[in-house]
Amino acid sequence: MLKLVVPEKLKLEFATVESLWRSSATTRRTDALLLSWVKYEKQLRRLFCFLVFQHPRITRGTIDEVISTMAKNRKLSPETFLKGIKNLGVASVASLLGATHDRLWPEIERIKNIRNKLMHGQITGQSVRSTQLERDVLILIEWISSLADAADSSYGYDGLKRNTFSVAKSVKVVPVATYPFGDVAAFKSWLKRVAK
Repeated sequence: MLKLVVPEKLKLEFATVESLWRSSATTRRTDALLLSWVKYEKQLRRLFCFLVFQHPRITRGTIDEVISTMAKNRKLSPETFLKGIKNLGVASVASLLGATHDRLWPEIERIKNIRNKLMHGQITGQSVRSTQLERDVLILIEWISSLADAADSSYGYDGLKRNTFSVAKSVKVVPVATYPFGDVAAFKSWLKRVAK
């Protein structure tokens, strides 16, 4: 089995993945991959939410409505969050990661196809070996770690810390210069367009 190296900043987020990795369960590699994918999606969602939550009209009084809007939207996906971040007028994830994005994005796309099959209990038809699943977990860790560093430097948030709303309201610098929506009602319409 390959050595699992989790950067210190990801230790808390990846504690369950590390436990799976060290287990003797026959499905540990598949389970570790699927759980790592969840971490990938969660980081993108948190980064998107962090930027949205900084809007001055999103407050403790309106946050539940914003969260409800996102929870009811069945078309939100990692691609939606990537598109949404870009549409907010900040540095896109692709530009934040630069050459790392160019190198890892084809791998992310490939892993996504495997993930989709596995999540639906389907056969991948790709003869994915255990060592490939291990490498894919390491790819996801590299992506998440690289994005955490780049986003923290550019946005002031790494997408890993919990309580995104509180973090969004506590930072001094708001990376979004002009929001494409003026209030919560306009956010709903904007999110529908982004999620198409």
